[in-house]
Amino acid sequence: MSIFAETSAYAKLNLGLKVLGRRPDGYHDILSVFQTIDLCDRLTFEEISAGQTEVVCSDPGLPAGPENLVYRAVEALRGATGLDRGVRVSLTKAIPVGAGLGGGSADAAAVLRILNRAWGQGMPDRRLQELALGIGSDVPFFLRNGTAVVSGRGEVLRYVSWPSEVHYLLIHPLFQVSTGWAYGQVSGRINLTLTSRSKYVKLINSIVDGPICVRDLFACIENDFEPVVAEAWPALGELRRALQETGADACCMTGSGSVLYGVFFDAAAADRATVALRKGGCRVFPCRPLIVDG
Repeated sequence: MSIFAETSAYAKLNLGLKVLGRRPDGYHDILSVFQTIDLCDRLTFEEISAGQTEVVCSDPGLPAGPENLVYRAVEALRGATGLDRGVRVSLTKAIPVGAGLGGGSADAAAVLRILNRAWGQGMPDRRLQELALGIGSDVPFFLRNGTAVVSGRGEVLRYVSWPSEVHYLLIHPLFQVSTGWAYGQVSGRINLTLTSRSKYVKLINSIVDGPICVRDLFACIENDFEPVVAEAWPALGELRRALQETGADACCMTGSGSVLYGVFFDAAAADRATVALRKGGCRVFPCRPLIVDG
């Protein structure tokens, strides 16, 4: 058996996240800005016996069967094409799990992209997006890199330009947050009157063709999940204070948690903050936006 493809699957940050309400299909309408960052998993593909799907992961805590989004992506593409080719996907994890960074969704999208090409299918983008959405709400975004205004349940994507250099410091707390639990908590607290007054919502809705005014965005950034996660895990508030004390220009939680990120417009300040936070025992990931499509 030989390796026929390798690729990287990049994480994302939610640059703000508002939950607008529960939909009839059980999902929630959201408004957010998604941005790929240069923190990534690595995937390697090998051909194996026909009809077989194998997932080998560097993290032994992750399932290797149908619960794994990589496995589901292989099966979805095989089902859509009628192909019976076997594949082993070896996954080297660097994106923390249960962190709001979309690692599983990024891995699934990478599988769709690579196998669509390697198996000679030439499936159009629209069809790939349909398959991606069937795997998970965030998966369509990861079919390309960049920055997008995201709405619907996560499938309505409008890519925009990002004109500013910025540095992020991600802090990974020692706990994971279940997305289902987080949505259950937020769903009962949605206040549409307050949402309509949100400076963040007004700013995002005002973006037509971009570019985003980056400093305005970070001046009003908010995530509806952060208060409920901080209530359940008070350590999140302590980490936020630690980030603010390093001089971050803004800070926010990504996705439904648990990762917090600090925003720095100055590279030297970000470097100093990295050193200080690591001395304090924090698990820190310095990263930057991934702007160029890949």
